[in-house]
Amino acid sequence: MTDPYKVLGISPQASDEEVKTAYRKLSQQYHPDHHTDSVMEEIATQKMTEINEAYDQIMNMRRSGSSYQSSGSSYTDIRSMIESGNYTAADNVLEQNRNDGNAEWNFLKGTVCLSRGWLNDAYTYFDKAVKLDPANREYQAAYSQMQSKRNGQMYGNPYNTGGNANNTANTLCNLCQCLICADCLCDCF
Repeated sequence: MTDPYKVLGISPQASDEEVKTAYRKLSQQYHPDHHTDSVMEEIATQKMTEINEAYDQIMNMRRSGSSYQSSGSSYTDIRSMIESGNYTAADNVLEQNRNDGNAEWNFLKGTVCLSRGWLNDAYTYFDKAVKLDPANREYQAAYSQMQSKRNGQMYGNPYNTGGNANNTANTLCNLCQCLICADCLCDCF
């Protein structure tokens, strides 16, 4: 994802008026009607598309009260979301800043998948994270846990930074496992 502020050549702290001024200036400069050469017209058309998308993205973010985050700076925020159990928000940020070629992105995506019970997807993302950064012990631990328990039962998630065995996700997981076992034994549900 391209930083829309860089496309318009302004800082994220720019006022709405500065955003509009930068947009107008670039629109005049790159408008395809000002370029008669077919090659230049094609380049100008592509640049105008990029400028329009950047302007729309900035204005949409400002209307919604959100801000642009590059994929590198948002990983700390995503980890915080995961630690607090806000998997949906973490997944949304990951998808907005999709970067399959980044080991950290794959690890965090795998953690979100694991929290949702999507074990095969989690395994795939952890595997890719380890392949992209084989020296990272955190990625290796998550991947090793997935490998060793892939054919058995899965408990919790490898992220488990809270160290709290009584967290809601684990409690609900254990409760479901007990109910399933009870159903198998006595066929009462």
